[in-house]
Amino acid sequence: MITMDDSRQTQMTTAEVSRPRGGPFIDAPGRSRHWMNWLFADKNRMFWVLQTAGWLGFFILHVSSVSTFVAGRTPEALLYSLASSLVGFLTTSILARPIYHYARGQKPIYIFLIAIPSTILMAVAMAAMKTKIFSYIFGPEWLDTRNMPFGVGNQLLLLLPDIQANLFLLGSWAGFYFGINYYLNLRNEMERVVLSARLADQAQLKMLRYQLNPHFLFNTLNAISTLVLEQDGKQANKMISQLSAFLRYSLDSDPLLKTSLAEEVRALKLYLEIEKTRFADRLKLNFEIDDSLLDARVPSLILQPAIENAIKYAIAHMESGGEISVSAERDGKSLVMKVCDNGPNAPEDPASLLRDAKAGVGLVNMRDRLAYLYQDRCEFRLCNVDPQGLCVSIRIPFETKD
Repeated sequence: MITMDDSRQTQMTTAEVSRPRGGPFIDAPGRSRHWMNWLFADKNRMFWVLQTAGWLGFFILHVSSVSTFVAGRTPEALLYSLASSLVGFLTTSILARPIYHYARGQKPIYIFLIAIPSTILMAVAMAAMKTKIFSYIFGPEWLDTRNMPFGVGNQLLLLLPDIQANLFLLGSWAGFYFGINYYLNLRNEMERVVLSARLADQAQLKMLRYQLNPHFLFNTLNAISTLVLEQDGKQANKMISQLSAFLRYSLDSDPLLKTSLAEEVRALKLYLEIEKTRFADRLKLNFEIDDSLLDARVPSLILQPAIENAIKYAIAHMESGGEISVSAERDGKSLVMKVCDNGPNAPEDPASLLRDAKAGVGLVNMRDRLAYLYQDRCEFRLCNVDPQGLCVSIRIPFETKD
């Protein structure tokens, strides 16, 4: 048994192959889009949401710890926490963001040379600003209280505790800023890789689907030419009409979409009628397909390579009695389709056809298309028929349009 194990899947329309509109988070049941996908969809919106939420959290933490410890639960303490949070919010929004944004576009060594000194300067500036606010809110006597541990009245020494805290605060902010931006860049690169892979898969699938055996066209045109030379215009015109209808269907149908089994059978009959005209009584056709299966969805012209293989390597080598049978049946949740012939040249090991660069092109085409469309949810088999002949069998999920 030859089973599909290809991990690629391209069951999508061309319209679906575009930059993903969602995000990296799984949509929650009952919701059209995960809220995190909405947040990450726009970088500017994400910055302001996170910026506001982060400094709001800082404000709550500052109220519950720092300002309460310094001045108790007073309006002044609450005002100081609010002012400290606004200083941080404005510093990171007006100064840190554009500086770090510029640094991100530089080489790694320059990122450090720009980010570290600017972070230190901003930490000092924040400390000075908060000291002024502290003095304004609580009065000069509070500054004297803060000076006591140092034993001097040097205003610069008053900044030291705040500078250390601000360095930690701005360093953490910078870490989040650079980390999130690099994550988004990585996500975008991954999306481009996935998009490229999808486009490559679709191109490969289209190539497989549109791959027509030149021998079929050559033999058909040669048969038409022979009919013209024999002045059998009626047969020649019929064959041209059949070829035109088959080629139109082949080129118009989207290889990335599925069609009904009824349409597939109609297209196969167009193809086989052309071959029937060529081989006349040497070819007998049998279709064993229940009407209840005609609405099943199948890849367009998926069986055509198997029929082409049967004609080329079986019927063409028989002087009479050639027969091709096409059948379809439902087996539980699967649809099983078979193309069997009674040719005398089937190998003892049918799987060897897939390794033959010449004989197995059409069959390999079938196998690869199934792998692209269904991954490991399909089965592709080649087996011998008693007393002679080859049977190509495929098993795919039973699906309907509804």
